[in-house]
Amino acid sequence: MAFTGKRLYRILEFPKHLQVSILTLLKLGPSTASDVAAVTGKVRANESGYLNQLVVMKVVRRERRGRKVFFSVDLEALDW
Repeated sequence: MAFTGKRLYRILEFPKHLQVSILTLLKLGPSTASDVAAVTGKVRANESGYLNQLVVMKVVRRERRGRKVFFSVDLEALDW
């Protein structure tokens, strides 16, 4: 499934701090909040909060593997 212009415009509707988190997840693929925080330079706790906000908004999926929680972008949720 390709990344389209519609999806980019949908991402641009989000606040800047959430945009950075979404784009980082798109680059990394499924990753933990620690992985995303290492790339964005934010504190892990803040990044975890931002990713959980995106989960509530149903833009990001959350999956637990053992003790770790992995986040991934739901591209279908970015379609209109």
